[in-house]
Amino acid sequence: MLKVITLLVLFFVLMTTPTKIIAKEKTILFIHHSTGGNLIKEGKLRSEIKKIDPSLQLWDHNYNLSPIFTKLLAHNTHLRGLSDNNGTVTGKDYTIVLSNNSPKEYADIFSRNPKDPTLKAILNYDVIAFKNCYPTTKIVSDKQLAEDKRFYISIRNSLKKYPKKQFILFTPPPVRKEVTNTQNAKRAKLLVHWLRSKEFAQNVPNIHIFDFFSLLANNNGFLKQEYTRLLPWDSHPNVHANKTVAPLLATYLFSVASSK
Repeated sequence: MLKVITLLVLFFVLMTTPTKIIAKEKTILFIHHSTGGNLIKEGKLRSEIKKIDPSLQLWDHNYNLSPIFTKLLAHNTHLRGLSDNNGTVTGKDYTIVLSNNSPKEYADIFSRNPKDPTLKAILNYDVIAFKNCYPTTKIVSDKQLAEDKRFYISIRNSLKKYPKKQFILFTPPPVRKEVTNTQNAKRAKLLVHWLRSKEFAQNVPNIHIFDFFSLLANNNGFLKQEYTRLLPWDSHPNVHANKTVAPLLATYLFSVASSK
């Protein structure tokens, strides 16, 4: 009888005690170069994410580590490799080799066998966000525009093979008017419009577009004057731009991470 009473008391305690449900922390990998690095540092992107959801983890991958003076350069340049959720350099990289002016390398990486060390490391995260740098929008010919579109189609077709992962493709940022021309900028706008279209999306549910270009560009497709840095050949968006975009990106990352 005592055993029965004890079991009943235990059952009552279990039923009336609030249960803390521990959810798996979602992890994001942001693959970028210097423009993305500035967005994280100057825009305080990690702090913006923590304001929304402290459990959401943002890891990022900048340029690969340098084979010489590794630690020195990792802490003083964009040759940082992989940084953890706290922004601490891990001393590792995933051998992500990218140019600054074409989506070609992303097309190559995502088309590899999932056992490939680089792709396997990338796919360990729940959400993978990736971007090219601003030279990508200096599109000097219609031939280059068509070629870029083919690379993006290859990327799309590769990513849809991983429906359990969420991918965020950034439209590439614009360049300033001093280093390009009207025709190049017009082609850049055409590329961005196409990336946002149903023609490109093809109803692939795990690919999301963050329109970085349109947040930074003026009506002519150049980097907005108020977002330019001091040197006339430098198209990196300035601190004001990064502080403006970072909260918007944080909200977008959260919405995608919460979608599944």
